[in-house]
Amino acid sequence: MSILIVATPGTPEGPCRGSCDHRKCHLLREIAQERCGHCGGHLGFGTKITGDPSMHLRCAQAIAATAHDPINAPVHHGHPLSEHHNIKH
Repeated sequence: MSILIVATPGTPEGPCRGSCDHRKCHLLREIAQERCGHCGGHLGFGTKITGDPSMHLRCAQAIAATAHDPINAPVHHGHPLSEHHNIKH
């Protein structure tokens, strides 16, 4: 998983503080203004961003923490493996 941080304006890696004609500055501002694919908030400056669609790293971590792990899910009636005799329910 790759992580991007859009540096804060005025810092060495960030966009200019004021308006300018630098292509890099405009691109960084556009990224910061994009909406998170999970919470809908702006991605912002100085925030860790990941994924496609782009989202805050903290949102991606929250999704991962609540995801159900099918490998550890209990076998129930109607499950494709429930007919196997050596599987304990």
